[in-house]
Amino acid sequence: MEETSKNKESAQLGIGAVSGSAFSLHDLKCGNILNYDTAEGEIFPTVIDWQHLKWLDEDPKGFNLVHSPIFLSGEWLEKLGFDKAQNEKHKVRVGLDGDDLVKHQMTYQFNRQFVCKLKYVHELQNLHYILTGEMLSLS
Repeated sequence: MEETSKNKESAQLGIGAVSGSAFSLHDLKCGNILNYDTAEGEIFPTVIDWQHLKWLDEDPKGFNLVHSPIFLSGEWLEKLGFDKAQNEKHKVRVGLDGDDLVKHQMTYQFNRQFVCKLKYVHELQNLHYILTGEMLSLS
């Protein structure tokens, strides 16, 4: 029963609902950044807009064939405006935490309180938006 409420809470936050790389409308917001896989085999970061969300709603299979989440990294944190200096209000700690052996997992803290663990750029964007009202975008 506890697992079900945890899943509902994650869905409301817009985090953790990505299974593999299958996105639903509950996972994404306008402004989220995902990888776009071109027909030529190249991968480019793309910013999601209303047309992408319409595509996802109308053809989720097609959308998921060419979009994938971006793993959080130090480089992506810098692109989103986080710097290596500790911020008073929020910070993202990179690396393994306790017994977790999940690669690319990061810890998000807001006002020095642990909030959750994140793996993907769009999850960080969604959580940051919920807590601050500001969408993280490329700086």
